[in-house]
Amino acid sequence: MIVIARNALLAVIALLLSACMASLAPQYDQSLVENLTAANEDALTLFALIEDGSTKEDFARLEYRYASLIGRFDALRQRASTRYIPPMASRLKELSIVRNFCNSESDPNGCVNASPASLAELIATLKRMRTLHRQAGLDPGAVIAFRNRYDIQIDQALTVENALKR
Repeated sequence: MIVIARNALLAVIALLLSACMASLAPQYDQSLVENLTAANEDALTLFALIEDGSTKEDFARLEYRYASLIGRFDALRQRASTRYIPPMASRLKELSIVRNFCNSESDPNGCVNASPASLAELIATLKRMRTLHRQAGLDPGAVIAFRNRYDIQIDQALTVENALKR
C-alpha cells in the first residue's frame, strides 16, 4: 500500500513539474515569421532595383515602396513587442546580472524579446536610406552600405524568431 501511494505521489509530482516547465522566451509566432520573410523579400527587391545607384529624380517612382516597407516592418515590430512575455522571463530580467548583460535599463524586454529592437533599427536604416535617396540620390557604395546594415538587422530578427520554433 505504501509503495502504491509513493508511486502515485511521484507520478503526480512528475506531472506537476512537467506542466510547470518555465518558459523564458515568447511563444513562436508562425505568422510573424512568414510576414517577416515576405517583407524581407520585398526589401531585397528594392535593393536589387537600386543596386547600381539611383538618382533623386528616380526617388518618386520608389517612394511608395519605401513607405510600404517601413509600414510593414513597423507593424511587425509592434506585433513582436506586444506579445506575451512569460512570468519567469519577466522576473529574470529584473536581476542585476541580466540587466547589465542585456542593457535592459533602456529596453527591459530586450533580453527575452530581442526582435523589436532589431526591427526598430531596421526601420531606422530604411528611413535614413529613403531620406538620402529623396535629398541627394544613392550611389552604389551607399546602397551597399545600407544593404549591409539591413542584412545584419533582418538576420538578427529572423534568427531569433525562427529559434522560438521548438
